[in-house]
Amino acid sequence: MQSSETGPAPAPENQALAAGPSRRLEIVCAVIAIAGSALLVIAAQQIEVRNETGGIDPRWWPTVLGAAALTFGVVLAAVAVLRPPFSRDDLESATRVGWVRLVVSLAIAVVYLVLWPLTGYLIATLPMLVVLTWLFGGRGWRTLAVFPVAMTGFTYALFHLVLKVPL
Repeated sequence: MQSSETGPAPAPENQALAAGPSRRLEIVCAVIAIAGSALLVIAAQQIEVRNETGGIDPRWWPTVLGAAALTFGVVLAAVAVLRPPFSRDDLESATRVGWVRLVVSLAIAVVYLVLWPLTGYLIATLPMLVVLTWLFGGRGWRTLAVFPVAMTGFTYALFHLVLKVPL
């Protein structure tokens, strides 16, 4: 049976695994979004510019993205407070494996941020993407070889070659 408001009903055997609605979770996510995007706007304003142009400068894109994220965070907070919590029947509850993946992903991100200045973008990014792809279920050689190489090459070409952003 399908409802137009909540989507398909979960299968009975998955009912125990379904995540329930949570206003607190929605509010926490909105607060994190607001805090993170506010920090981005503040950090963007701290970018040193050698020649003030009065127009688009290195601060512009991070400020625009941070302001947009801040706006969406405020909208999320308003929705979380003013409306009933969203149904999460189509999502599974958090599991031990999910928490382990989260912690390992954060550890990989910290190692990546330490290695990038020491080894350079290409050398740090490629193994990081291979490990994260494997961690989140990529097992075939194509997935573990082609995806990380393509993504590393694409981001390098976009930022370093096209946009002239030194990596």
